[in-house]
Amino acid sequence: MREIFILTRASLINNFNLHSLNPTNLNQFKSMKEVRKILLFVVVVIAMMPAYILYIRLMKQVGFSFLMINQASYFLALAHYASVLMVFFLGLTYVLSYYYFSRDTDMLIPLPIKGRSIIISKFISLLVFEYFVLAIFIIPVLIINHSLVGGGLIYYLKAILVFLLTPVVPLSLASVIIITIMKFTNIKGKKDLIRVVSMFLFLFVFLGLQIVIQRVMVNIPFGSEQEFFSKLFTDNRYMIDMLGRFYPLSRWAALSLADDSVIALTGLAGVLLTSMVFFAAVVLFSEKMYLGGIIGGNETQSKKKALSKEEFEKASGKVSNSFMAIFKVDLITLIKTPIYMFNCVSIVVLVPFIFLVMPALTGVSSDMDFIIGIYQSNVKLFAFGLAGAYMLFAALNPTASTTFSREGKTFYITRIIPVEAKDHIIGRALSPMLMQIFSIIVISFGIRFYIPINFSTILISAFLGFAASLPVILSGILIDISRPLLDWDTPQRAVKQNMNVIFAMAIGAVMALGIGFLTYLMININLATLIILLIDLIIIVALTYVMYHLANKRIAYQLANME
Repeated sequence: MREIFILTRASLINNFNLHSLNPTNLNQFKSMKEVRKILLFVVVVIAMMPAYILYIRLMKQVGFSFLMINQASYFLALAHYASVLMVFFLGLTYVLSYYYFSRDTDMLIPLPIKGRSIIISKFISLLVFEYFVLAIFIIPVLIINHSLVGGGLIYYLKAILVFLLTPVVPLSLASVIIITIMKFTNIKGKKDLIRVVSMFLFLFVFLGLQIVIQRVMVNIPFGSEQEFFSKLFTDNRYMIDMLGRFYPLSRWAALSLADDSVIALTGLAGVLLTSMVFFAAVVLFSEKMYLGGIIGGNETQSKKKALSKEEFEKASGKVSNSFMAIFKVDLITLIKTPIYMFNCVSIVVLVPFIFLVMPALTGVSSDMDFIIGIYQSNVKLFAFGLAGAYMLFAALNPTASTTFSREGKTFYITRIIPVEAKDHIIGRALSPMLMQIFSIIVISFGIRFYIPINFSTILISAFLGFAASLPVILSGILIDISRPLLDWDTPQRAVKQNMNVIFAMAIGAVMALGIGFLTYLMININLATLIILLIDLIIIVALTYVMYHLANKRIAYQLANME
């Protein structure tokens, strides 16, 4: 137990950078940097508060809506289920990063430490991080649920226990899945590709299962509508029981907080016992499988091929453009590092899948008359709105805003190679631009399956959306070179725990909202589509020029002066 405590404490101090707050580790320069970081964090929190207040109001409205139809307990069950899915998806990347790409793993394995202690300490560290994320979303729900079902001190004690147990099961499942993939895809030469493909296949299978569950839950047999609504208003556990058929843990969690009856205690016991069983199972499973995955996973094998004299002279005499060399390195790093692939590239695949494939599979595509009506009543608004959505999509992609941070301690190589700032900009912008082009093409043609949109409208939206993404991408590069996160012990921190991503999203959103508001005003005064398009393009070109000029100066300065 003492071994686990020491490892967990060291892990938390390292992951949350708590050692930097120790007065003995601070000099005047470092203390000012830490103060700036804290102030920056406070500013971000204050900026996010309006959106968070809207979220709380929305949850309150949803809760009272369920109360009106006699399904108050389903509010917590649904929130618990959504939290479980969130923890599971986040857990996949966290487990992959912290178990297999953390530098402390290689240091701990040779030490005389029990493997079980290493596994439990890593799992607890991930749990703590999940608690911080989960608290933002689930604590308001627990408080709102108290106003719906009532209860005193006992309710809050049970709520604390439910909150602490919520991430255990999904994080255990994520751990088992990642460890299994890393263990059985350790094939020489192609293991990175196989692992990435395996993870994407699993995600699609998992999303498919969620689609099937959703269809079964919302599917009301023809002619049974009256019976369904009758049960809905007379049985206050009807919807909980429907959800419980597929995920009983959410049902038990909701029932445990519904009242102080025997059923509530049974539900709480069910959550507790299930969490304990899953925790014990993942520890035992990891002891058998985890170590082998690490040993094989860290080995690399290069392909060697003997070159003839002619081939050697041709290869050595071949000169490529500097920006193309940077682009190739950046793209290969993205694709071959599972963490970067998951966090940067997967969004390009998953978002079109969610918005285009899931509606067809869930049956929602038949209920899109409202959106079709918007398109038919105002084609101009729909076209420019779609372009704005593409611009926001570029802001959500962290590829550009982590381009320097992903290099970590190898950034010194970037500093010493004789490459101009403009080549850095072009080379590092090409990867997010390719992802943006792919997304625009897939979404533009996929949307025609649901909406009878004209090809000319698609072209306008696609062209304007791609053009508008350029200043967003350049702003991401500018932000990352201004304050690159280079000191990280796991690739996860370079993307998921990088404030540059948040700043880039905020700036991209401001650009999109500003251009969108101006475009909306021009549409309302009935300006011609061509005039609106030209005005938007002029603004976009001006923004692109400004961002390029700022990035060019900043990169040149940072490469020359950074230590």
